[in-house]
Amino acid sequence: MNGLADQQLEIELKLELDSENATKIQRFLRKSLKRDQAQALDSVYFDTAEQHLRKARFSLRIRHIGKRRIQTLKAAGEATAGLFTRPEWERDIKSNVPLLDRESAFLENFVPESALADLHPVFRTVVHRYLFEAIERDNFIEVSFDQGEIRAGRRKQPLCEVEIELKRGDPALLFKLAQEINAVVPVRLGVLSKAERGYNLARSAKVQAIKADPVLLMTEMTSAKALQAIAQSCIRHFRLNETILSRHDDAGALHQTRVALRRLRSVITLFRKMLTDERYEALRTDIKWMATALGMARNIDVLIAGLESRPVPKALLAARRHAYAQARASLDSPRWRKLMLELAEWLSIGPWLTHPKNRSRCNRPIAQSAVRILERSLRRFERRGRGLVHLDDHARHRVRIEAKKLRYAAEFFETLFPSRDAKQRRKAFGRAIEALLDSLGDLNDLTVVPALLKDLDLRQVRFGIHNRKRLLKKAERQYKTLLKITPFWQ
Repeated sequence: MNGLADQQLEIELKLELDSENATKIQRFLRKSLKRDQAQALDSVYFDTAEQHLRKARFSLRIRHIGKRRIQTLKAAGEATAGLFTRPEWERDIKSNVPLLDRESAFLENFVPESALADLHPVFRTVVHRYLFEAIERDNFIEVSFDQGEIRAGRRKQPLCEVEIELKRGDPALLFKLAQEINAVVPVRLGVLSKAERGYNLARSAKVQAIKADPVLLMTEMTSAKALQAIAQSCIRHFRLNETILSRHDDAGALHQTRVALRRLRSVITLFRKMLTDERYEALRTDIKWMATALGMARNIDVLIAGLESRPVPKALLAARRHAYAQARASLDSPRWRKLMLELAEWLSIGPWLTHPKNRSRCNRPIAQSAVRILERSLRRFERRGRGLVHLDDHARHRVRIEAKKLRYAAEFFETLFPSRDAKQRRKAFGRAIEALLDSLGDLNDLTVVPALLKDLDLRQVRFGIHNRKRLLKKAERQYKTLLKITPFWQ
């Protein structure tokens, strides 16, 4: 494929907004920036019947711009919560059929040759693109505003997004411009490419909560790069479920949204020795604020799931609707949208990256840092859990928090320990800590649910009864079993 030698690297910040705000954002961009040109883009995406390209994390499209036909092959890079870094190859072609030749032979390492011979259209994007430029001294930013729709058969989905790309200069200017845009119209970090959105529409899959993807770390990666990859993966996990939650009172999406926030807060805590700047505590506090804002709806879902009888009381259903409305209001708040942009900036170019005393920690190979973090997390968990059966509710809750941090750390770093023996011990470790967390969760329900029923004035509602003494003994056994397992990182 001609163009492999022309491999380029895109780094951009993607912002999503509602189509109803398109006119307002266009006015802002025209007033604030230099307008370059407008384009009509009609792009058709191709794949095999079994979607081999998607599964191998490639996308292949032919884009029509006037009389030109431009074929683009993209290899999905690290998913980075609004910051996309990915290689791509482009070439002009003369037909509406993909042209794959000897220079695209590398695809055969991912897709059977016979399948590549049977590529067909899967979905299409029809977009009006408006290009703008911001030039100031040595800084050059390109801004594109896309408005249109994605089409897959008879299904359609609106598309409205702004992409900000730094051509040269200070990356802080990207985030400054993003905050200015967010002050004009509400925006959210975009974590899905047009190809991902198109495939989702084409599959027409039932809306369901999305669990966290594994984080692929390499042993030679620096600790700073690993932290960024993990945290950005957490933000992606959050945004995917937040999108579902913005449209549906979905218990699974709400739960995964809170899990994503806990994972994000955990990774920041696990790397706290490296994050030496004044923003650390404030950001952790704000993330906790959002998790707390979603807590009432989650507690009501747990209560409903554990009811001894049906139907669910109308008063409880009304309380659930109210709690979900409050959760969405928090997610839609200017405070949270501003924070998400600040968090993305801090992870990408925060002062912690250039602090003189922090250089060695940032540059340390993640394989070394991971062992230290896991050992420290295990020690904290072991210390907190001593005499578990005799701990009060608050102290036992702290054990649960430390167990979650330990589980998340194990998940974050699992790809750094690829040996067969390490994988087996990792599975045993995972099963043991999951069992303990289930028991600690049941014990937590015994504390939270009665208080919730009192707050909702629903004392007559009967929640599933657990034997506290039996649960405590069970949790104590599970705690000891977990500590007997040889850690997979040793």
